[in-house]
Amino acid sequence: MLTGHEEAQVLRLLVSMSKATRVLEIGMFTGCAALAMAEALPCQGTVTTCEINPALEGVIRKFFDKSPHGNKISIKIGPALDTMQTLHEEGKQFDFVFIDADKSNYGNYFKCLLDKNLLAEGGTICVDNTLWNGNAYLVREERDETMVDAHAIPEFNQLVADDDRVYRVILPVRDGLMLIRRKIDVDGGVKP
Repeated sequence: MLTGHEEAQVLRLLVSMSKATRVLEIGMFTGCAALAMAEALPCQGTVTTCEINPALEGVIRKFFDKSPHGNKISIKIGPALDTMQTLHEEGKQFDFVFIDADKSNYGNYFKCLLDKNLLAEGGTICVDNTLWNGNAYLVREERDETMVDAHAIPEFNQLVADDDRVYRVILPVRDGLMLIRRKIDVDGGVKP
């Protein structure tokens, strides 16, 4: 499923409610989500979006440039984990992260965000497709094994559930949105 109008509205609302100024999107594709989140940011806000397909950059950039908010969006082409490593080396942190890329790497993106401290204190991660046509909650024998990554989403959901550094909830919007928030240590810092 593509991020459509309904999900874009939810993302815009979440970014606005969180008072985010720095957004990271992992998986741009149509650019709808990136633009919706950019619209919710203040003038100095930024969206950094990671996309693997270089052919999309020029097409989507033209789309962004037609919007008064398109200048807030920077497109990074290449494998998302490589881009995230570069962002870490540059000392970047993000208030809000939206993940909607290759499902088999969801766990790696999640771990990278927390382990490399790319998610700012009080930041939120929003992950798309976490209900994945029911495969997220069906027992293994009932899952649609013809679907690519039929096991990736249930495994990701379990990884997040087992991580005591975060709170999480799944919203039944389209194919499921998981909201993940890093716990704050009793001493005031983020939980390691």
